Amino acid sequence: MMKTIVKNVALSGMLLLAAATANAREHANDKRTIDRNSFKTEAGDCTTPAAQFDLDINNVRARMLTGGDLWWNLSEARYEVPKGDGTGARLNAIFSGSIWISGYDQGGNLKVAAQRYRGTGDDFWPGPLNSQGNIDKATCTKYDRFFNVLGSNIEIAQTAFLGGNATVADIPKDVLAWPAKGNQYLASDVTLLGETFVVNDNLAPFKDFDGDGFYDPLKGDYPYIPCRNGEAEAYGDQMVFWVINDAGNIHTESNGQSIGVQINALGFAFQTTDEVNNMTFYKYEIVNKNSLQLNNTLISQNVDPDLGCFENDYIGCDVANSVGVVYNGTAIDIDCQGISGYGSELPMLGVDFFEGPLADDGVTQLGMSSFMYYNNDNSNDRSDPSSAQQYRNFQEGKWKNGVPVVFGGNGLNGCNSTPVTHVFPGNPSDPTQWSEVNPQCGAQLTPGDRRFVQTSGPFTLKPGVAQYVTVGIVFVRPQGGVGLAPNFNTTILPADQKAQALF
Repeated sequence: MMKTIVKNVALSGMLLLAAATANAREHANDKRTIDRNSFKTEAGDCTTPAAQFDLDINNVRARMLTGGDLWWNLSEARYEVPKGDGTGARLNAIFSGSIWISGYDQGGNLKVAAQRYRGTGDDFWPGPLNSQGNIDKATCTKYDRFFNVLGSNIEIAQTAFLGGNATVADIPKDVLAWPAKGNQYLASDVTLLGETFVVNDNLAPFKDFDGDGFYDPLKGDYPYIPCRNGEAEAYGDQMVFWVINDAGNIHTESNGQSIGVQINALGFAFQTTDEVNNMTFYKYEIVNKNSLQLNNTLISQNVDPDLGCFENDYIGCDVANSVGVVYNGTAIDIDCQGISGYGSELPMLGVDFFEGPLADDGVTQLGMSSFMYYNNDNSNDRSDPSSAQQYRNFQEGKWKNGVPVVFGGNGLNGCNSTPVTHVFPGNPSDPTQWSEVNPQCGAQLTPGDRRFVQTSGPFTLKPGVAQYVTVGIVFVRPQGGVGLAPNFNTTILPADQKAQALF
């Protein structure tokens, strides 16, 4: 069996899906002319993304997809930690995750690009947008793939370059096939990836050793993890690049207007002997390819964390460190509905904004502006969003219906009317702080199938200007487990701070 994803409006959802599908088909080949006065972005004719790939160099096997989502295979969880050999029970800590972006154009119209379970459609498609912010089906299809490179092969390429007189034969195939600007080998050698890719724009990041602006490993260039200040020249033991956009077709997931945004995504991991071996990282370069700016922009990492069994989870956050956390609400994480639990040695998982977008002053790095949750149920206020405004409400730290969150209890029926933007910000080990373990008022909260939304912003997404967001997934499972009512300060935060030191 597998986890069931509850749809909150069964009949109307089916009708909306039928209408959206019919609408998508009707306009699939209809390249509409942009009316700039209406602030709309042209939709392409791309089809549903299909590619999947695993980031698996260390103790985690994490699935990635080209549709704005992560950590599942479109039906089952695929964030396995500790990574098994495929013969035993699979222990997964996350069911799925996705990127949400929203903002307002200069006419005050809300624009949203988001993804969850693809139950009603798509908001993201593969491929880079052109200079006009458009894309066609052929380009989407071509980039419905991942570009994988190993750190060990980067070392081989660097050794060959530093040794002098390096030839193409000395450079590993994955280093030659990195989709970086001006890569002549990728543009001319069909044997590298089965087809050629002409990259004239900035896509996959690389260290430009000779400073000419074009990627060439024979001149010392190599794939790397970019740093905002330009000082870092590091690369991971595995790095995976893909590129997505929200203009490939009509938005049938959020039912929102498209933004015209391109996201150059980089997943990476390190093979170590410490806690970093249980971590994965995701860096997003977000570029507005529209000719108009997006105001009051918010970007979120949406997470459906299933820490083993999905029926007994609690969630919370540490605001100072921009970390969202999931932990177990029962002493033993049992197997449930065919899903393997972690047993008595309870783990904990954190999702951290290691790098947030910059504020409009161009200097201040924005942290976690809100932390919100919703449930896998049919409630009117705390269940899955189905409209652009509902996605935005969750991003703003409000309930689905736009009602503010209040302090205490479950955040809906709280201790008082004080509005807050971060739910459960307290340390569970401290009975005086608000957490799911210590709700501060009312009845004890029942563990369940939680989803949470970590948001950073607001900021102005200007045309042609990139904003960078780096998200890290931190997993700890000490001998004996973290226990019930775990202390964040002695469990997840030390590992998280070690990861932060990498950046």
